[in-house]
Amino acid sequence: MTSVETSGAKKPEVVGFIETLTALIGEDRFTAAGAAMADFAKAHPGLMFFVLEALPAKVSDHLLRKTGAASRFTTYTLRHPTWAMELRRVATAPEDFARQVEAIEAALRGSAVEPAA
Repeated sequence: MTSVETSGAKKPEVVGFIETLTALIGEDRFTAAGAAMADFAKAHPGLMFFVLEALPAKVSDHLLRKTGAASRFTTYTLRHPTWAMELRRVATAPEDFARQVEAIEAALRGSAVEPAA
């Protein structure tokens, strides 16, 4: 596992990438996040597992912070028990990833947009 220099301390490259991914998601740059994941998967296929494991938490944290819809998120996850797997499935397809996250956000806001299955 390679490392990157960050603020004078070395971090594993995957940690640095997850921080970058978190920032992109936090800026609502979902297509860019999907493109970054596609590039990372090509360059580091063995590390992509760690990114995909962190992804649902990064997306849900952002959407909960943005919408404040904790009870709607709980309801959403109960009605869509495979949401995290679907999110991981489209992670490296930038437009599909953006549509999936936007559909989840719409559901949390009360709009009746369903994510792609």
